[in-house]
Amino acid sequence: MILKGGIVLSMDPDVGDLPSGDVLIEGTQILDIGQDLGRDGIVIDCNGCIVLPGFVNSHIHMFQTALRGYWADALAPQYFSQSRNGQDALFHKYLPEDVYLGEYVGALECLNAGITTAVDTSQCSYTPAHSDAAIRGLRDSGLRAVYAFSPTTGDNIAAPDYAYPEDLTRLQQELSDDDGLVTLALGSILDAQNWSVARELGVPIFTHVNNAQAGKDLEVLGQAGLMGGDNTYIHCNSLGASTWAQIAATGGKVSLSNIVEQTLQSGLPGLQHALDHGIQPGFGTDAVSLGPTDFFAQMKAAYELQRSRIQEARGAGRRKLPPVLSTPEILEMATMGGANAAHLSSTVGSLTPGKEADVVVLRTATWNASPLNSATGAVVTLMDTSNVVTVVVGGNVVKRDGELVGIDREQVLRRLGVSANGLFERSGYPRPILGTWVSDSG
Repeated sequence: MILKGGIVLSMDPDVGDLPSGDVLIEGTQILDIGQDLGRDGIVIDCNGCIVLPGFVNSHIHMFQTALRGYWADALAPQYFSQSRNGQDALFHKYLPEDVYLGEYVGALECLNAGITTAVDTSQCSYTPAHSDAAIRGLRDSGLRAVYAFSPTTGDNIAAPDYAYPEDLTRLQQELSDDDGLVTLALGSILDAQNWSVARELGVPIFTHVNNAQAGKDLEVLGQAGLMGGDNTYIHCNSLGASTWAQIAATGGKVSLSNIVEQTLQSGLPGLQHALDHGIQPGFGTDAVSLGPTDFFAQMKAAYELQRSRIQEARGAGRRKLPPVLSTPEILEMATMGGANAAHLSSTVGSLTPGKEADVVVLRTATWNASPLNSATGAVVTLMDTSNVVTVVVGGNVVKRDGELVGIDREQVLRRLGVSANGLFERSGYPRPILGTWVSDSG
């Protein structure tokens, strides 16, 4: 397969960028990048388009897809109290079929938006059937995914057949025989025993570190020698300098959800702190119940956040200010930064010969991008998901001419709607279509 004649943004300094070039794919991998690479095989005309590596979403809760926008107006205490705390919380009403549809449709949404890899921090593993349904949904979608099995903890209600850590071992064995698109990780709280289980199996660890106290608790694990390069820390809001120093010193990865972190008011975003400590973060969309699964929106949020905070600091009289981020730097965070945070940097994140052929083609002859004067400027500040015309995952074309291949959208969305109806009926939670649900609780 040849993606021919597009503006190539490789995200690989050794490959560079091309004003007009070809991406040659053989099997599942990128074989070559250059000019005039021939016309053998399938040719996809990319004239008037930007060709770049697929976006890597390093933090998403796909099982929540049926709850799209439900907590749009919530703050952090309301979201956590209604979603998972106590027996009547909404998440506890999920059946395996609801998990399957959330994962499947959420993964299709990612692909449609140009996200070719996602770390699914799954927090609905109440039974082996729930976990199996989640993985089946990911597999059926064609998305490259890291399934971060998350043990149920705290006020979550464990079913009689709840199986941890046995399920983690079982899933590792099953996924090792898979086609490689879905791999395993552990989504864990700050817990030394959980981390030990993950390391015995050789899977990466993803942990929410949502506030300064969590950062201090993380430092305790660090002082015990338990922080390492297999850790990815999610959100990292309001962390102290000593916490950031330990993350950097131990090779930890960082995933930021710049939209949701700000709308929930869950703490000061960690973007500048990560950069100050030499850490290139990846981006995550978090839950679609709170914000969009749209990496164009995530890039804009990060770009504007960093610049506005510098302006705020200048207005407050600070003299030593960090440099503003450029659009190429933001785009690199959305691709290679995410691949690093997902522990897949040797596999995806750039258009590099030998890496997996995860490629996105963006149309520029559109109302929002034409005339094209800056490729990275258009991708980061102007475009949206409507510009995504072709998506390739592991050499397989999953979106062509602006439509997902082989997907009956009306049927899929109808099934998702039935799932949403069941969740609200079983939970008794209100569903105010003309507004958003925010109670006084929390």
